[in-house]
Amino acid sequence: MLCREAAPKAIYKLDEEVYIASVERRGPWIYAVCYVRSQTEQEVCYQVVLKLRAGTRYFLGRCDCRDFKYRGGPCKHIVRAKVALREYLKLKAK
Repeated sequence: MLCREAAPKAIYKLDEEVYIASVERRGPWIYAVCYVRSQTEQEVCYQVVLKLRAGTRYFLGRCDCRDFKYRGGPCKHIVRAKVALREYLKLKAK
């Protein structure tokens, strides 16, 4: 997805690199859909879906980047999306 398409839908932006499109709570879990800017490709954002257990550090994530598809582990896009989500939740709690 192009970043210029993701930016208008964002409810929160972190340094023009991470755009959070939606955050919802389902029982003890928090689901978030984020778009994270690629560092190698111009104007490309990867979709990251995070599933966090509220009040813990436990999370699951999925990313559309090639690195995640190849290795299957958490990529740098998932880590950046998680940081942005934590910042968003801190602001929302105030």
